[in-house]
Amino acid sequence: MNTFDFNFHFKKYNQNIFFNATTYNELNQHIQNFSNSKYLNSQDCIGIQTQSPYWAFVALLSCLKCSIDSVLLSNSETPIMIEKLKTQIEFKTILKDKDILKYSNETSINSVFQEIEFTKIAAIVFSSGTTSLPKGVALSFGNLYFSSLGFSEFFQQNETHCSLINLPHHHVGGLMILWRAFFSGGSLTTNIHSPIDFISLVPLQLKKYIEDPILLSILKKIKVILVGGAPLTENLKSRASLEKINLFETYGMTESTSLLTINGQTLPYREVRINEEGFFEIRGATKALGTFTKNQFTPIPDDWYKTRDKGSVSPDGFFKFQSREDLIFISGGENINPLLIEEIVKENSHIKDCYLVALPDEKWGEMGVLLYELYDQNSIICSNELDEYLKDRLHPHHRPKFLFQTNLTIENQIKIKRSDLKIIALDLYLKHIFSYEFKGNVDSPVVVFLHGFMEEKSDLEEISTFNTLDYSSLLIDLPGHGETKIKNFYSQNDFFTKLSKFILIFSKKPILYGYSMGGRIALHLSLHYLTPKELFLESSGLGLKDSNEKSQRLSQDLSQFDTMNSTSILQFLYQWYKNPIFGDYIHFPHFQNNIEKKAKHDFQEWRDSQAYLSAGALPTWPENLQILININFKLCYIYGENDLKYAQAAKVLSSSLSANKLSLHMVDSASHNPHKTHPHEIIKILTNSLK
Repeated sequence: MNTFDFNFHFKKYNQNIFFNATTYNELNQHIQNFSNSKYLNSQDCIGIQTQSPYWAFVALLSCLKCSIDSVLLSNSETPIMIEKLKTQIEFKTILKDKDILKYSNETSINSVFQEIEFTKIAAIVFSSGTTSLPKGVALSFGNLYFSSLGFSEFFQQNETHCSLINLPHHHVGGLMILWRAFFSGGSLTTNIHSPIDFISLVPLQLKKYIEDPILLSILKKIKVILVGGAPLTENLKSRASLEKINLFETYGMTESTSLLTINGQTLPYREVRINEEGFFEIRGATKALGTFTKNQFTPIPDDWYKTRDKGSVSPDGFFKFQSREDLIFISGGENINPLLIEEIVKENSHIKDCYLVALPDEKWGEMGVLLYELYDQNSIICSNELDEYLKDRLHPHHRPKFLFQTNLTIENQIKIKRSDLKIIALDLYLKHIFSYEFKGNVDSPVVVFLHGFMEEKSDLEEISTFNTLDYSSLLIDLPGHGETKIKNFYSQNDFFTKLSKFILIFSKKPILYGYSMGGRIALHLSLHYLTPKELFLESSGLGLKDSNEKSQRLSQDLSQFDTMNSTSILQFLYQWYKNPIFGDYIHFPHFQNNIEKKAKHDFQEWRDSQAYLSAGALPTWPENLQILININFKLCYIYGENDLKYAQAAKVLSSSLSANKLSLHMVDSASHNPHKTHPHEIIKILTNSLK
């Protein structure tokens, strides 16, 4: 079979629903009407830039019927970028929703839909390549047909099935959702609450669905959940497994007309192999015809096509994607080409040089961070102004997530290495999301101070001055506290990973000091993320008893601000510090100023932080003990004489750890917060312990 009979297809599925409430018969009529409109009288290539995937499909099929090449464009693409894309493949006319809607509803004489040859170009999709501008990938009608057919055979997709169209239809992933439904005679919906059999998600969308109870309940009812566009993190995989969601991990590209493998298994009508260099190579009926660059068409050879993706294959023939070897990275399911972004940024007359680098990110997979240098270092252009400048020139998904002005000249390097740029970018990014104060120099041993719940870095300021000549200090606002915003952390693992990397900027072997909540953070950090030179815990819990106690504590911590408002927060703080655990702290001279300052903080930040920082979110004491007994650093535990709860914790430690790993320090007459009530005693303990 070398052609496809559209007339037979429309007759066969005539009254079936195709898109939302629109039938195949109505789709056919819209195509007939639009194909006779003024827009399709010329043979020039046409751009399709629609918000609606349905009207894009009508335009695609109308162009196909009239033997006109069509290019798919993002509805959010900027006019400046559109002009740049025209230099790759020229399209004079751009179709919008209103144009297609208007002429598709005008009555016209029906004409026969000639059988379409499989070798004919059916769509041109822009895809990031090794050059700065995206290349136009020409997909034949046969590519679309066999890509859809192989998928349908793999999953037994048929006319009774409904697919959610929720990926951008100007990308091959979203485009193929349309074609797979069409060739199978099935239906499409844009309503997530409709009965759905197939859904395609990028990891960012999957995370959103899992975190929303309503969307999660919908997800659990769907037959096939495809996840692709970027690798799944282990954290997201485990969460999906915990919710008993059956995921199908996908691998594909524009040049392969979307999907090549499902869970590592090659789909019908495709061939995949790993060459001697470890790169994926592909061939088969879904391999694209060729590419358009600088208005020249270059055919893709008939034999094996080498990709820039590296992977592996198991002995039983299952493939696994590992990495890309070019500069392209995937952010939120979108391919990002740094060369293109850099070229556009440099069009700004203030910019001397710039680089876009990708940093690993739990939310986006990878995120673009722009480093830029100005001709005049005293110029007034800032990152916000540059971001505004890029809004008119870049698709929203392609704009850098963060922009930092910096010096891009590295000593003894004629051309700066991108590996060095990643280190610079990570340093700037972490220093941007964490509010901190560093005193001293990185050549001295660094003591990292982590404060308690509803505190901030300044609360440990006094004790951080214990020995400024020999030691440097790093005081950090924990997420939701001080100026460190919780929005920049997407899970507990994400927070601890970022915190450990941030601390390592200042010291490869830090000394950690944590009070109360900061103490349990320091403990977890030491046992799982970085090994300190020494660990100081002040009035800190060692972990709850069991999972039941954890569950109760987490629920309590997450709900304690539910009835709070801006006027009641001060009263809450008064009651909090009347707790016997704090002793007579309320009578200290600085108490009033302290809580008045706290009352100005956004208490929603405190509440949200507990999802990661609550004792109910961290390992139990038995779990911690298993690791603690084998530590290779010294643990110094500090507690107040009148703080009976943590005096008991000191006894538990004493019976669990050997004397060469543990030192205990009781502060006379102190309660839960000796650093506030007895700072000189704490300074003395620090000074003597670190001699």
